[in-house]
Amino acid sequence: MKNKNIVIIVVEGQITINFSEDTNYIIISDKEPNEIEKGKWLQIDYSNPEEVFKALEIIKIDFGKIDEIIIIYNNQKLNMLSYQFDYEFLTKIYHNQTAILFYFISLLIPYYKESVTFKLISGNFSQYQIHNQNWLNSVNNFLLSLKKDLEPKINISIN
Repeated sequence: MKNKNIVIIVVEGQITINFSEDTNYIIISDKEPNEIEKGKWLQIDYSNPEEVFKALEIIKIDFGKIDEIIIIYNNQKLNMLSYQFDYEFLTKIYHNQTAILFYFISLLIPYYKESVTFKLISGNFSQYQIHNQNWLNSVNNFLLSLKKDLEPKINISIN
């Protein structure tokens, strides 16, 4: 059976995925790895364009073509007051990581297979965490636009 090539982008939170033996994956995160059974962990600074380009080259060399991209944004446990006024966190997530994430996903387009699946793994955010939900909506809207732009050449499904 052919290996499934998966790129996992950890924006925030923990990896909660179990992989089958026929899975080839790269985990991209700005954090240190915990426990990795197989595959690769690529620690990058999202705000450094050179590191983003290096990640792109590693994916190109190791995969060739991508079957699936998983974006993880979970385990945010901030309350309304501290989160709402945490300017540094909001600036980091909205201005830096989001723009670079969109740019990175766009750079990966030549490496998409004819059919690519995007999965957004997120927490169940409370009404007090509106910024988290807004961020997820922004990513989802970007993926919907990307899907429309790439039709009919590349079939994108969003889960």
